[in-house]
Amino acid sequence: MLVALGTVLGGVGIFLLGMIYLTDGLKQSAGEKLDEYLHRGTNTKRRGFFSGFLLTALVQSSSVITVATIGFVNARLLTMGQAVWVVFGSNVGTTMTAWIVALIGFKINVQVFALPMVGLGAFIHILSKQAQWRALGGALAGFGLLFVGLDFMQASMKGYEEQFLFLDEGSFDLQHVIILLLMGFLMTVVMQSSSASMAMILTLVNGGVIPLPLGAAAVIGANVGTTSTALLATIGATANAKRVAWAHVSFNVVAAAVALLLLPLVSTVFTTAYNRELAGGNAAFWLAIYHSLFNLLGVLIMIPLEPRVTRMLTRRFKKREGAHFQLRYLDKNIVSMPPLALQSISKELDNLAQLVASVIVREEKGPDTHDQIEQLQRLLEQFDGYVVATLRQPMAPINADAFSKIIKSSQSLLNALQWYQLTLQQGARPKDPAIEQILLPFELSFREFIQAVAAEEDHLRIQQRLEQVLAEAERVNRDVFTRLRGHAVFSSDVSLATQWVAWHRRIAQQMMKVLRRVEEIDDLMHPQEPSVTLEQNQTAEN
Repeated sequence: MLVALGTVLGGVGIFLLGMIYLTDGLKQSAGEKLDEYLHRGTNTKRRGFFSGFLLTALVQSSSVITVATIGFVNARLLTMGQAVWVVFGSNVGTTMTAWIVALIGFKINVQVFALPMVGLGAFIHILSKQAQWRALGGALAGFGLLFVGLDFMQASMKGYEEQFLFLDEGSFDLQHVIILLLMGFLMTVVMQSSSASMAMILTLVNGGVIPLPLGAAAVIGANVGTTSTALLATIGATANAKRVAWAHVSFNVVAAAVALLLLPLVSTVFTTAYNRELAGGNAAFWLAIYHSLFNLLGVLIMIPLEPRVTRMLTRRFKKREGAHFQLRYLDKNIVSMPPLALQSISKELDNLAQLVASVIVREEKGPDTHDQIEQLQRLLEQFDGYVVATLRQPMAPINADAFSKIIKSSQSLLNALQWYQLTLQQGARPKDPAIEQILLPFELSFREFIQAVAAEEDHLRIQQRLEQVLAEAERVNRDVFTRLRGHAVFSSDVSLATQWVAWHRRIAQQMMKVLRRVEEIDDLMHPQEPSVTLEQNQTAEN
């Protein structure tokens, strides 16, 4: 009995390792294109649903697709209405695991098929120099490990059915339904994988340890258990992440309610079909049908309910986004997927540049200004933390180049704040009326430049304003030294004036560096867009 339990535990562990290697491998190999597929395939709700379904079936992880969806919503590339349909499609996509297990998982010859796949995948992973091939090798080995784990779980049941058996078809009552619901739920919560818990449930039912109707109840529990991962992901997350996660929860609750209503029907129709050995007498086959059926019915029910759910979630989660000095587009969920994280991090960089500009451009200076600068410095530290955490993930060289520019841009914003702090020191600005008259046009041009940055004006116009700032800086230096030679001003005031101008010039230059790098990052992420825009402009001119 102990040996059998140990074998079950080992089989579950091997299956989980297989899921990890399969998901990570596919995520890394397809990650560079995943954002493109998801973005192009989600411009309508129907496309969003099918994209969520297909990508989840491919990657074998609804968590990966949910994280990608959160990243797109944070970056304003998806609306909340589109995102929830990706999540609904992703939930249906997770049912493909049950079909894999039911149709081929219990029939495959491990020695002939699965073990060679593990060996081949491992060799490709170890010997390949290209990251994409290493990732594909890991995915191949992971796929083979799924079947090895299933084989261990199935083998552990042989010869011990009577010792494991504590339920029969006569046990189908409310009490046992609740027990199996909780069992399925807890298995998913503990293993943090609905695929692993589904494989375990299907193995128990196929081995005759649990009758099919109660196995169906465990499937419902496992389906609801996936919400625990989504809810854990909302801790410290953005409002958009919470909205997407709770959309996932709402769908699973609706699907579970449908499944419970269908359970009496399943207990008669599916059990009769199984007992008559329809579909080869494969109990897992009927549970796979049931799993897909109640998820699809959940989708049909959500069609009229989705607009109300979306509005409710939008109203419910908005406090953090409304705060002024907050990271608006980043949370811990997107760190594991660099190509998608890049979208949100680039958007956040724009947000930070506007926040810095909004503080600098304020007319009233006081103690709260220093507090705001300290808040911005802390935000930049948090931002750098997200960037560093993302950089630790495997990524393509083009993404590494983009993150390098992001780090430099963050440092430029910090430099701008440090220069601005110097301008707030008492006595930093000369008080000589003659020099004040010289400084006023320069300060006006600097203010117009910072206002343009804060208002997100066209970069060409901002560049023109920067050139005006630099030209005014040269004029100030010429004028104050001319006054000095004519003994019209004191040398100490001239020194203060040149220092004052230098600080503001450096602030403007640092801010412009950030805007240029943002454009370069955008070009790296969307290399074809500039040429398309140029062709469109030429067509318009013709």
